[in-house]
Amino acid sequence: MPAQCDLRSVQSLRGEMLAALDAGSALTLDCAAVERADMAFLQLVLAAGRSAARRGATLALTNRTGGLDVAFRRAGLDPSAPAMPAL
Repeated sequence: MPAQCDLRSVQSLRGEMLAALDAGSALTLDCAAVERADMAFLQLVLAAGRSAARRGATLALTNRTGGLDVAFRRAGLDPSAPAMPAL
């Protein structure tokens, strides 16, 4: 994931995530470089988690940063969940 996971990066990330889901049964997002994330990115991650679950796949976030965890908490979500919930 890029340093800035925001509205500007969501469209290209969406395409990459869909391609990864089409290619396998697991999607792991390495978040080590994420400095800032906004609601658009969180919505993308949640949608990818639901899409993965429908396909029988999994979605995991690794190397979460403080900036990413803050964004999840501000949205009322648990950043430590092992997989994104299928809402």
